[in-house]
Amino acid sequence: MDNLIGSLESSLSVSAEPCSTASAHPRFSQFKSKTWKINQEERRRKTLENQKQNRYDYYNHCRRLAESDFSVDEECLLETQEEMEWLPPKTKTPRAYRDQIMLSEWLDEVPADFETSWLAMPCPIGKRCLVVASRGWTRAYSKSGYLITEFQSFLPGGFRQSSDSTILDCLWNEVKQCYFVLDVLSWSRVPLLGCEAEFRFYWLHGKFSEQPEFGVKSDKNRYPFIQLPTKSCTKGNIEDLLLMEKQIWSPLDGLLFYHKLGYYTPGVSPLVGWLKPFMVSEILNANVPEFYMQKKPLSYVNIQQHLKRNVKEKHDENSVEMLAKE
Repeated sequence: MDNLIGSLESSLSVSAEPCSTASAHPRFSQFKSKTWKINQEERRRKTLENQKQNRYDYYNHCRRLAESDFSVDEECLLETQEEMEWLPPKTKTPRAYRDQIMLSEWLDEVPADFETSWLAMPCPIGKRCLVVASRGWTRAYSKSGYLITEFQSFLPGGFRQSSDSTILDCLWNEVKQCYFVLDVLSWSRVPLLGCEAEFRFYWLHGKFSEQPEFGVKSDKNRYPFIQLPTKSCTKGNIEDLLLMEKQIWSPLDGLLFYHKLGYYTPGVSPLVGWLKPFMVSEILNANVPEFYMQKKPLSYVNIQQHLKRNVKEKHDENSVEMLAKE
């Protein structure tokens, strides 16, 4: 008995300090630590791999958006969930067009293949919207899915005599009263969601070159549609985009960077990067006109500090919303 008691005393501790709630759980070390943060380059690689295995029906998704047909068969939806990693946002009235736009990430890590596999696009000041031309009308919807306006345009499906449909990702510029075209989801009922970015921009360039009336205001085209150019991401090309002060898209709100092989996927995509003009010199080591450098906030230190502040502000906003609900 004495030997048993001595063995227990040596193996068990009954002091208050180890049992304190401030101390680590005795079995904590047995669990594997999980790292949730994945660097940007790894997320890009995984996104490219996943989109190759994607078997989603892009045609029907574009058709529902164009025709406002948002009835989805639940059995088909369950089968789709089992087959693929990415799922389109659920489309339910009255805001069925909510979260259908592809959004960018801050380009805080420059890809190794940046000059060869990425395209830069100037991004003017404007309000992001989804333009749907169908059933003889052209309608613009906000990112949150609200109808902004409707009008007649030359876009396929956007005027009374047309039976086609077209869906564009655009920026509305209030001052210049025009739509700047960032991307295309479908054109004349041809779905382009599952096409690579380089092909989508090539398609847009061809269509706008064939029909320059898209970019001209007229009785049948209430607002001009201006396609934005893309260039390979060399230092010289990026500096040229920032120096083009006399172009219709100037002044710029920033630069967008698209991976050539990226599909158009609603929501935030690591295959689309974003930088404010004053950040370009820091991240890409390119020369930036003084005009843009003067717009740098006084509180700005570097992009990492800027991202941390954004996260904190978002956290504070969410905390305020939760308190308000309580």
